Amino acid sequence: MTTTLSANESTVAVAGTEVQMFSGGSGPPILFLHGAGGNRGWQPFHQALAGSNTVYAPSQPGFNATERPGWLATINDMAHFNQQLAQQLGLDQYVLMGHSMGGWIAAEMAAMSPSSLKGLVLIDAAGIRPKNTDITEIFMVSAETRAGYRFYDPSQIADIEELTREMTPEEALVDFSNREMASRLLWKPYMHNPSLPHYLAGVGTPSLVLWGKQDAIVPLECGELFNQALSNSKLAVIDQCGHTPQVEKPQEFLEQVTGFLAGLK
Repeated sequence: MTTTLSANESTVAVAGTEVQMFSGGSGPPILFLHGAGGNRGWQPFHQALAGSNTVYAPSQPGFNATERPGWLATINDMAHFNQQLAQQLGLDQYVLMGHSMGGWIAAEMAAMSPSSLKGLVLIDAAGIRPKNTDITEIFMVSAETRAGYRFYDPSQIADIEELTREMTPEEALVDFSNREMASRLLWKPYMHNPSLPHYLAGVGTPSLVLWGKQDAIVPLECGELFNQALSNSKLAVIDQCGHTPQVEKPQEFLEQVTGFLAGLK
């Protein structure tokens, strides 16, 4: 179920792989990395951020229309691949933003090359194991159960009917493929890297850790741990919000992100 508003869809060649890319806007660059559900195309929050930034929203290897290179099997591999993507796009001193699985990839990238980043935004990111709670298992449950985990209150989402409608056969095939790739990347160890907090100790990049307070997949404790691991970080918590604040609470999400971006200038 891809929703494209007004952006250029293109492909970018990275290490022999054609990457599906949505991009738009003008100004300082933002690279947005999607979560385990795949790339829903050019979204309203992309469009809003593109008012004063150039936003790049690629489909990750193995997701949507981007094929998986045979060598790519881990989140660390994904981070290296996206470093090559950023180089191919000519990005330097850019803002790296990732949601859920994409937040984990972004955190690994920041640890690899913090000097190339102007800012880092982690949105309900996987990657750090909580100490007092658990990251919810999302692969061995029904689609309805997964959807229930995603939002705190679906009634506050303007286009919830579009998000929850029955998929076409083509969409269902893409969704199955996305989930297969996500399980390959995230299963063992489940949704975290035990070394990641130690990697992040060397990242001084200005960072925003943004979390839905009622996230039922990756608990708020994980956001607190990311905030502790990063030396130059702010934790912003959005109340009455689940795992996807850019969809469930778009106004509050944009207020936090645009305020953070303004502080980088």
